[in-house]
Amino acid sequence: MIYKTTGWFAYDYAEDYAIPYSLKADDPQMACALSEGMTGALMSFSEVAYTPDRQAIAMHMMAGACAEERAREHALAYLRAFNAQNISEAKDARIREKREFALAANRQYKAYQHMLAEFVEEGDVGGECPDLSEEDEMLWMMGILAGFQSVMSDVRSQGQVGVPKDIAMKSVRGIQCIDNERWWGVPQAINAAVGIMLPSADDLNATDAWEEMHQASRIASESGVRLAHAIEVTVADGADNPQQLRDAIRRHAASVKTTPSNPDFRMMDIIANRQILAISDRLWTEATGSRTPIDGLGTFWDDQRNQAPALDIDDLLGE
Repeated sequence: MIYKTTGWFAYDYAEDYAIPYSLKADDPQMACALSEGMTGALMSFSEVAYTPDRQAIAMHMMAGACAEERAREHALAYLRAFNAQNISEAKDARIREKREFALAANRQYKAYQHMLAEFVEEGDVGGECPDLSEEDEMLWMMGILAGFQSVMSDVRSQGQVGVPKDIAMKSVRGIQCIDNERWWGVPQAINAAVGIMLPSADDLNATDAWEEMHQASRIASESGVRLAHAIEVTVADGADNPQQLRDAIRRHAASVKTTPSNPDFRMMDIIANRQILAISDRLWTEATGSRTPIDGLGTFWDDQRNQAPALDIDDLLGE
C-alpha cells in the first residue's frame, strides 16, 4: 500500500512540479540528468499503480533528445577521424552514433505510444480528434512531435528499433487537432515537412510546402519557441538543399538575437537551438575540421567578410 501511495505522490510531483520546472529551466544538461535519472524510477511505479502516461510523454521525449545530442557528438567525432584518415576511430564513432540514435528512437517512440495510451481510445492518431484541454494539447503535440522524430532517429540508426514509418503521415493528420498559433507554428511546420519529404502525400507541391514552412517559422520567431525552426533546418538538411539550409540557419540566428525565449517554455526553445547548432557544427566540421565558432551560429566559413579599416597606430597613440 505504501508503494502505491508513493507512486501517486511521485506522479503528482512529476506533472505539477518537475516537468513544468524543466520546461522553464535554461540548463539542458541538468534537464537531461533529471529526465534520464527520473524516468525509470517513475515508470517503475507502474508495477503497483497505474501507468503514468501523461508524465511519460514529456519525460521520454526529453530523454530522447539527450540521446540524440550524444549521437550528433559521435557524428562529429566520425568526421574528424575520417578527415584524419583514422579509419578504426571513424568506424567506431559511426557505430556509437547509430547506437545513440537507436536509443533516441526507442525513447521517442515510447513517448508517442504513451500519448496514444492517454488520448486515443481506439485506433491511432489521424482519426477523430480527441477532446483536449490546453494542457492536453501540449502533451498531444509533444507526443506527435516525438513520434515524428522517432521515425527520423530510427532511419539514422539503420532501423534498429523498427519504428513504423507511417507515423509521419499520421502525425500530419493528428497535429491538425491543435491550434497552430497557440503552439508556435509546429502543426504547420510538420504539415509542410511531410509535404516536402513526401510531395505526393498531399496536394502541396514542393514550392508551396516551403512557403508554408517559412510561415510556420515566422510564427515561431514571434513566439520565442522556435521548434518550427528546428523542423525547417532538419528538413532542409535532409532535402540536400544547401541554400535553403543556410538561409534557415541565418534566419534562426537572427531571431534568437532579437526575440528572447518564452520563459514558460525556455527549455523547448533551447533544445530547438541546440538541434540547429548541431547541424551547423556538422557543416563547419566538414569544411574546416572544427565546429561552429563561439557566437558564430548563422555564419559560414566562406562568408564574404566586411573589410575592417586598417588599424592606424597613430589613433592608438592619440596623435
